[in-house]
Amino acid sequence: MKRKLITAILLSLIFLFFAASTVYSEAERSLSVFNDCNEYYTDNNSDGSFIYGCNFSTLYSSRILPSTSVRYVNADGIIRAVCHSGSCSYALYENKRAYFVTELNTVNGECYTYSYGNLKSIENSSFAFCDGIAYFIFTDDTYTYVRSYDSNGKALRKYTFDENVQRLVINDSKIYAQLYNGEFYRLDKSGSHYCITVNIMYDFCNAGSGYIYSEAGTLFSLSENSNEHILGTKLNCIVKSENRLIYSDDWIIEYNGKFYKSKNKIQALFFYGNNVAFLDNNLNLNTIKLSDFKESDSDLFNNYGNESRNETYKVNSDGYITGINSGTTITDFKKHFSNEVIIYDRNGNEITSGKIKTGYRTVISNVIYEISVLGDITGEGNVKSNDVSALMSHFVNKSDLSGVYLKSADFNNDGNIDNKDLVSIARKAEK
Repeated sequence: MKRKLITAILLSLIFLFFAASTVYSEAERSLSVFNDCNEYYTDNNSDGSFIYGCNFSTLYSSRILPSTSVRYVNADGIIRAVCHSGSCSYALYENKRAYFVTELNTVNGECYTYSYGNLKSIENSSFAFCDGIAYFIFTDDTYTYVRSYDSNGKALRKYTFDENVQRLVINDSKIYAQLYNGEFYRLDKSGSHYCITVNIMYDFCNAGSGYIYSEAGTLFSLSENSNEHILGTKLNCIVKSENRLIYSDDWIIEYNGKFYKSKNKIQALFFYGNNVAFLDNNLNLNTIKLSDFKESDSDLFNNYGNESRNETYKVNSDGYITGINSGTTITDFKKHFSNEVIIYDRNGNEITSGKIKTGYRTVISNVIYEISVLGDITGEGNVKSNDVSALMSHFVNKSDLSGVYLKSADFNNDGNIDNKDLVSIARKAEK
């Protein structure tokens, strides 16, 4: 009996040593290890602020706030998906048609592996793990659904819906199923509970405990079935915590009506307690204080965004003339062309004075061109709040901008219509 007990203890120690020996740690301010990830994600929850990701064989996880620690562990197989709950990151990996989940505690470095065997018909691009329970998406002949398992691989509960399940999401240690129609359901031991419907066709990220942010520009509350539009941010760069909101675009972080300007482009933003940190485009970790934020009447925005502005008119082969600032007069517009230029309004009437407006036309070398004024989405010749509203409606599928009006929404002339343009137009908008 004693021999069996000693053997069992030794095997346990060997297992723990093996698990610990496969975990690597770094304490540098650079998080360059995430360059090795196919993609990385952020999570601001009640345990702190985290970033995690993977490549095909390694799970990476770092706590950002309140203190910094970087961990990574090699999986014994091909990693299919990752998730995060509390202070732990998880990797679903496959080895010889069997599935396993590796748990990595980002704070203390502990690592455990759970075996689930051959899960037939599993959709392995998304899973969730929380409080010792794993959630997987399965597909049968007609629809997709969710099934939960305990840490020993025993099946617990099946969750079915009227619509197919697209992915599983963890927000502050709560599990949610997102359906293809945009509906979110919270999953627990008693069943599923409807929470909210988000914009379909747009990606989203966790934005603090109880909140997710859609790329369409909407912050959703998972607990109150409510939403609000947030101007001037992007994925992984917005956190709402205890009714305090902080967010950023590429350069500027805004909190409580005050601002902080970064020297490098911002990739991810973290907010925990009274601590603020962000990753720049070199994956360097920057920590700042709330006292570092300044009032907006400072020179904070001097030269902001000028590097992306096109001050030269461009006659495009697609039939548009772009690069025209709002407020440009007919006289000033004509000065840019050596030949005589005639301007027509949208009804075909010749215009000889006043401001250039989006939708006006001109003829150059017998070719008709439509004129696009930067940010003048509504065709009024200026940039106002209704242009901002028009672009926001376009993002949430309430309107469908097209042609020259959609071209005018590309404020920074980078070929994409996104939140960067929304920020610039909002700041340009006349009061």
